[in-house]
Amino acid sequence: MTGAPWTGGGESADSDGAGAAEPPAEPAAEPTESAAGTPDPDAARARIHECAGRVRDREVETALAKLDARGDLRERDREVVERLADRLVTRLLAAPDRSLRAAAERDDHDPEPVATALSLLGE
Repeated sequence: MTGAPWTGGGESADSDGAGAAEPPAEPAAEPTESAAGTPDPDAARARIHECAGRVRDREVETALAKLDARGDLRERDREVVERLADRLVTRLLAAPDRSLRAAAERDDHDPEPVATALSLLGE
């Protein structure tokens, strides 16, 4: 798959289209605090991108498998699905990523941007 790696769980559409919660299949989470115990916006950015990448990869794989089961999936179709998934992830993470990047540039130790971004992952 293409794109940045993600961290965290999410929902997956099952065969009837309803969302079904999936157990997290994640490695141990990276710390989101610095050695001094202050919030680390850069670590939080990495974590949300890693999580989103895993969700994206899983959902793309599911979608492609369903399309491939019909027997008419072409390489171009695969590329379209993967590009769509990448664009969705990029757009969905744009605001929290921008907020965390700004906090990192300001050397801001306010825990709110980190906590808000991580809440997107259900953490």
